[in-house]
Amino acid sequence: MNPHFLQTEAWEAFQKAEGNEIFRKKEKNFEFMAILKPTPLGNYLFVPYGPTLADKKALKPAISALKSLAKEKNCVFVRIEPIIPFSQQEMKKIGAKKTHHFDPEHTLILELPKTDAEIYEIIGKNKARAHKNHKIKEISLRTSKNPSDMEIFFKFYEDVAKNDNFQTNERDYLKNQLKFDFATLYIAEFQKKPIGATIMYTGKDTCYYAYAGADYEFRKKEAGAILLTQMLLDARVTGKKFFDFWGITLSEDPKHPWYGFTKFKKSFGGKIVSYAGTYDIPIKRIKYTSYSLLRPINKLKRKIIKK
Repeated sequence: MNPHFLQTEAWEAFQKAEGNEIFRKKEKNFEFMAILKPTPLGNYLFVPYGPTLADKKALKPAISALKSLAKEKNCVFVRIEPIIPFSQQEMKKIGAKKTHHFDPEHTLILELPKTDAEIYEIIGKNKARAHKNHKIKEISLRTSKNPSDMEIFFKFYEDVAKNDNFQTNERDYLKNQLKFDFATLYIAEFQKKPIGATIMYTGKDTCYYAYAGADYEFRKKEAGAILLTQMLLDARVTGKKFFDFWGITLSEDPKHPWYGFTKFKKSFGGKIVSYAGTYDIPIKRIKYTSYSLLRPINKLKRKIIKK
């Protein structure tokens, strides 16, 4: 079994540092790391990109274990996101209800080649040239573990979120990640002025393109492409096998909010990988029904508050 990064001990340590109560269980054919999450109607267990399964047959015993834990902790429901691509019909058989995705249902994963030259070949001549010549163009790159440097990132990240209509994570939540080994901030500067920033997660054999943003005014400088290329090169040098671009849409509609960055990520190669999606398993059905009815209202409230 090869768990997703959000099921690893590194992510568990971060979640504990954030004050979350964590439960981990490991059996021969499945394992999971579950986070206790609060709602106004009661707590639930969230298993991000999990449970991790040896095969499809392991889903039932994993769900049985999660249900027992949920009842023990007086939870309203369990939320799961298996990375094995189960169909809705298969999930329905175990009493799981598909819900709005929490983590992306589709991603793009590149098997990293052996040499930098091969990476340049995969990403194409234009992006390769932009990266190779970035110093000549007065663009410098640096990495940081300093949480104060996140202010650079937030400016770009929040602008992108506003333009693409998606909800951002809390600032402290992202800042605190830099205190852990898995997260690294990449910054691009033009004549010492920041023009782009990204966050990369490093797992056991995979690096992840977690967050990104760039200054639209300097879009012709291609900071986003240069930074992502550098991340690919660094991942290869450190011996990683894969690079996960973390989240795309399968929609071909140019009006889809994820269309733009999906097109950008696809231009770097990789194969589309689809997961099961996000599913809820009700434990207390009446309370879960109330939660389901209130969730869209609460989501709208959070958007209004952020504005």
